[in-house]
Amino acid sequence: MDSNRSSQKAFYLLLGLLLVSALFLLGATYENTNGRYRMSVITRGNFTDIFVIDTTTGVVKYVGKDEGKPFEEIKGK
Repeated sequence: MDSNRSSQKAFYLLLGLLLVSALFLLGATYENTNGRYRMSVITRGNFTDIFVIDTTTGVVKYVGKDEGKPFEEIKGK
């Protein structure tokens, strides 16, 4: 009876490890992309500029002639 109980515990332990590893493997395929870009608006006189900034590099992704420059350089123009 003792060997039956220990084999049952081993079975449940292996089943639990398999379940946890399956959850890690299935959960790792989803990559959250929220928060990757942010928008910033600057008003200069009568003009409003809207910038789309990559948060990982700090580089402006969408704006006319200032595209590819760090936002801190553009902000003071």
